[in-house]
Amino acid sequence: MKKRCVFNFMLVLFLLLPVLVVFAGGSGDQKVAGGKVHPMRFVVPQTTPLDYETAIKAVNAKLRADGVDIEVSVIRIPWDQYEQKLNLMMSTGEPFELLHVMNDIKNISALTGRDALLPLDAYLPKYPNLVSKFDRGQWLAGMVSGKTYAVPDYWRSMDYYLGYLYVRTDILEKIGVKEFPTHNVDEVLNVMKRMQDYIRQTVGRTAYHYPHQLSWAPNWLHRSYDTYPFYVENSLGLILARQNGTVDSYFESEEFKKDAAVYRKMFQMGLIHPDILNLPPDTKATEFEQGASLPGELQLQGNLPNLQEIITDATAEQIWLFPEKPNMIFTLGQNMNAVSATAEDPESGLKFLNWLYASQENYDLWHYGIEGVHYTRSVENGIESITDANNTPLYQFEAWMTGYVPYWTFGTETDQAIIDMLIKESPNRVYSPMAGFIFDATLVGSELTSLQTEIIASFYPIKYGLVDFNTAYPEALRRLKAAGLDRYMTEYRRQFAAYLKANPGVLGEK
Repeated sequence: MKKRCVFNFMLVLFLLLPVLVVFAGGSGDQKVAGGKVHPMRFVVPQTTPLDYETAIKAVNAKLRADGVDIEVSVIRIPWDQYEQKLNLMMSTGEPFELLHVMNDIKNISALTGRDALLPLDAYLPKYPNLVSKFDRGQWLAGMVSGKTYAVPDYWRSMDYYLGYLYVRTDILEKIGVKEFPTHNVDEVLNVMKRMQDYIRQTVGRTAYHYPHQLSWAPNWLHRSYDTYPFYVENSLGLILARQNGTVDSYFESEEFKKDAAVYRKMFQMGLIHPDILNLPPDTKATEFEQGASLPGELQLQGNLPNLQEIITDATAEQIWLFPEKPNMIFTLGQNMNAVSATAEDPESGLKFLNWLYASQENYDLWHYGIEGVHYTRSVENGIESITDANNTPLYQFEAWMTGYVPYWTFGTETDQAIIDMLIKESPNRVYSPMAGFIFDATLVGSELTSLQTEIIASFYPIKYGLVDFNTAYPEALRRLKAAGLDRYMTEYRRQFAAYLKANPGVLGEK
């Protein structure tokens, strides 16, 4: 078996435990040592690790040894099936206890709006150690209409999360670009084109610029506008929030018109994939690892080691346009974990999270598996993940879903700039007034569904330059209005104004 250094927010130590109980798969209650053991089924995206069974047996053995009466299992849904399968599970009432919430995929407001989550306020006082792991702002990110619906996932600082381009710096050097342009968008596009030509010649593949998610606005580009700082809410991609506390419809703004013009130029230059709206979600990571990716708003630091297996001198870094401008803190919590309304035992999820964050030992076991089986320790507490012949780790649970910054230990190959970006505060930052606000879509649920459909069908082609703005925009806006845009904006403004009134001093502050 091969070993490789893993960037994925590293760990320390776990001594292999004897297996105290037989793993029962988590489907249904099990009787162990005279007591009832409750299932704790955790629904998350991505595919199941190769040696999941061995790792989950060790996790459940440790839970039992610690007196926690739950049996954990993980329900993995591949990215290309995730939204459809999750919607089906919620519609049919399929029982599971814990759900990972990604506000840029299906935000907590959308989930509470369809009664998919349980409020936690009645249960949290029983778990003071869990509550104490996170600050008030982090807990605020999981609240809707004054009720707490999710436990924070403190996997990184949000200071460097938005507005960068992830750039292959080794290619810049090979094409003779001494410094990536940061103050001229046209120069950025010209460099992208030169990089694309080089990649096509050397790798034999066509590289493209990819967004983080299709719903996101091009935050990297917004830094070049005189109206910056502002933030476009990234789960629906509809609300544009300004620092003075006003909110506008992004698709009716001058900023959107400028964005569409730049992306139309990029599409005509061949920098945007012609089928970008239909690509599998993991395309950007796969293409990057094969050496075929242009600067984009991607979080691919963890994929760099795989690329370096093919291109040994490959390097990459995050670069911001107009770096003298402040970084935008748009949320106090992008990821979180919530208890499903279909849970057989609502407290099972909280018991698991309470156990997970109780110690470094528990955290490491859950995320990295068994030492000597799934990983080995290198110098300075770095980690080498044990992999198969294809360099795929035998086991790992992604830290972005259940991470906790105080427990991180980074591998020796992790660049200090990346560590700083993940865990340090920016010396030049502003908080969006939306950072702690969660919109309750209950009163406009039908409008929300219709708007989402129309945004994807009518505005995504304009947004990514596939069609001409002047030709397509009038009809697209008419359809968006017909889907309930004005009513949605009225309700959003009402709630946001009430939030600002109840929380004076939040404009631009934490």
